[in-house]
Amino acid sequence: MALKRPGEFNITDRALEIANFKMGSRILDIGCGQGDTVNHLNELGLKAEGIEMNLSDIQIAKERYPGIDVKFGDGSFLDDYTSFTFDGVTFECSLSMINQPDEALHEAYCVMKKGGRLIITDLYEIDPDPKQVKAVEIEADRQARIPHQEGDCDEGTVMRFVNFRYEGAFFKEQLIRMVEEEIGYKVLAFEDRTEDLNNYVAQTLMDEGSLDNICSNLKWEINGKKRKIGYFILVAQKPIA
Repeated sequence: MALKRPGEFNITDRALEIANFKMGSRILDIGCGQGDTVNHLNELGLKAEGIEMNLSDIQIAKERYPGIDVKFGDGSFLDDYTSFTFDGVTFECSLSMINQPDEALHEAYCVMKKGGRLIITDLYEIDPDPKQVKAVEIEADRQARIPHQEGDCDEGTVMRFVNFRYEGAFFKEQLIRMVEEEIGYKVLAFEDRTEDLNNYVAQTLMDEGSLDNICSNLKWEINGKKRKIGYFILVAQKPIA
């Protein structure tokens, strides 16, 4: 059986080590899937809960982990939570799947307590073509200038075109700039975990014979050119003052 995700809980535990949460810290896992990380965090002495848009995954989470706090929700719209609620927010392999990642990062900032920590683990493009990056930035700026239409912010809308994500993977420098300069976090660490991704891909290919069931939103090639895709941990902090 293939690994469920790159690094299993090794990446999660490393991110938690960097974030240095206190026992009992309240954590929101956005895009929590079938609840594995929420359960793992609870077992470590944190108070974790999750939101997920796939109702089947929510049902599986509740069957697998009785009493788990997982409910339906979109990371771009955290209206059910008041400001300064959580000590931490995590996006494990989920930010690249969210329709409006910029809004999700803003929402996480709002519901996080001062000094709270943000954890992102996801895919990024290693050594992207500067011309491609520039083209993405120009197109993102162009689309941002288009007046909003009714329904643009509804749940389930198409993926927003942003300058820090393209075809399922992030641009490192642009993501950090978004997190720090546009929103206000302070990045504490950015670690490459590409070896975990490579092992995950190799195991999946060996067990299933294809990658059809993983990275469904990622294009491994663009315009006939193979992309060099990596995996990362990013930990950031909301200012205390």
